[in-house]
Amino acid sequence: MQSTLRHTMPDHAIRLRPPPTEDSSNHAWVMTRKRLSVDRSTSYVDRRLVYCPEDELPGFIGSDPTAPGRRDRGYFGTPLLRHVAARFPWLFALMLVQSVSGFVLEGFESLIAEHLILSHFLTMLVGGGGNSSGQTVAELVKRLSRGELSTRDMPRVLAREIGIGIILALGLGLGAYPRVRLLSRGATNLDALAIALSYTLIIVMANALGVVVALTLHLCGLAAVGAPPVVQVVVDVLGITLTCLVCTAVLS
Repeated sequence: MQSTLRHTMPDHAIRLRPPPTEDSSNHAWVMTRKRLSVDRSTSYVDRRLVYCPEDELPGFIGSDPTAPGRRDRGYFGTPLLRHVAARFPWLFALMLVQSVSGFVLEGFESLIAEHLILSHFLTMLVGGGGNSSGQTVAELVKRLSRGELSTRDMPRVLAREIGIGIILALGLGLGAYPRVRLLSRGATNLDALAIALSYTLIIVMANALGVVVALTLHLCGLAAVGAPPVVQVVVDVLGITLTCLVCTAVLS
């Protein structure tokens, strides 16, 4: 079959020119790397050529082909309440989980009262972890949707992201120390050291958590909607806990 590839489409779905024997005005060939449950498909190892109506291509390409009978209607084609229903359970459950950070702060109330400057940088610390984990999750969700990665790659991906996190953490930690020491009133060298060390460890932890959460939720087909908020909340809670433990060890 002679075909012309169109590189403007995602890697996991390539549109091909229909054969001369078919009506090219309303049909097209779609090649996908994922297993599909449709008629008139021809198997090539892990790929299939699927013949489908032209007007169904946008939703077909943007949907999850592994879900039987599922076809994405697109962002504007999906009812508003369906978006709300998909997001609300995650946000409500994670709101309850995030309350754990309040109990952690209560347990280290004396530390924060003695070193009040720590409270000024908690937002920076947990925000930095959230930013780093967010970048990791966004990258992995994109690769997973293209079929470039799978859950079997978790050990390799985890090792790679931890390495990236260490390099990022060293640079950010070196930048955090003078930020605290020189630009904050009353900050001592130990305060700056404790905060910079906490920031360094949080970045590495956040990258590792991003990998584990994204690939685990991918098994359930929930990586896109669940991974970003889950990672954000877990990094917040663990980041505050790690900061309190590190500061206790350094400042004591």
